[in-house]
Amino acid sequence: MENISNKELLGRLLRIPKKRIRGQSMYEIVNSLSDKRANLIKEVCCRYGEKRKVEGDTFVNSREIYDHFKIRLRKEQESFICVYLDNKHRIISEKEISVGTLTQSLVHPRECYAPAIQQRAAAIILIHNHPSYDTKPSGADIKITKRLIEVGKLVGIKVLDHVIIGDGYYSFVDEGTLPV
Repeated sequence: MENISNKELLGRLLRIPKKRIRGQSMYEIVNSLSDKRANLIKEVCCRYGEKRKVEGDTFVNSREIYDHFKIRLRKEQESFICVYLDNKHRIISEKEISVGTLTQSLVHPRECYAPAIQQRAAAIILIHNHPSYDTKPSGADIKITKRLIEVGKLVGIKVLDHVIIGDGYYSFVDEGTLPV
């Protein structure tokens, strides 16, 4: 195959003029795309670019959680995801609970725990992104984390961590701020 740039390759594949594609790295280029066809390319690139954990795998630490979600959660809107784990902390499934606005994502405990109960999960991990890339937890982040932990205690499902993804990541466990 002839030696062509990433921009040119994606332009040809999606039939988009090269001038509409911004960025230098493949990551920047893929994130500059906005039409529906581009969403498929983004997903393929995400899956190719990250080592995916699958059902039965475990997360050893918060860095692995960040590595697993960092590409998918590079969005212009907040997204909130729960990972459901069995009693040995193996992944059962993951679910996007909500997609919010530029600055917030509305999360209700019912939406987080209904799948956990249905799947007989023993624990969950909470993950969301900050489109501002600032990983410092907001007051709302702290409040929903406390609330989800309280509900988890009532239904017997432990919250293992809450990881905020932005420019790097913030782990409530690593920082010693996970409410008890």
